[in-house]
Amino acid sequence: MINDKNSIESLMLRLGERLKEARLARNESQELFAQRLGLTRPSYSKMEKGFPQTLIGKWLEASSILGRLDGWQDVLAPKEDLFAKLKRKTSKRQRAGGRRKKKT
Repeated sequence: MINDKNSIESLMLRLGERLKEARLARNESQELFAQRLGLTRPSYSKMEKGFPQTLIGKWLEASSILGRLDGWQDVLAPKEDLFAKLKRKTSKRQRAGGRRKKKT
């Protein structure tokens, strides 16, 4: 996939919009939410506008505050081969070890 600057900007804008919607659903001001993240209100405002230079750690903190941290576990996870997944699902479970030897 080619690194498309427009796609990245579009994604950042959508993330910012979702962040704003989630904050408003909690009825919190930008000032309060910014304080919780350790940011100034103008810095937080940039985050909601999709400013690409916002640190990933701040996005993770915001997601944690909003109870949406779970979705981040799949970011950059290796893609799983569907055939390997099917094989693993249909194969019989193997025992971890062989027979134990008696102590003499």
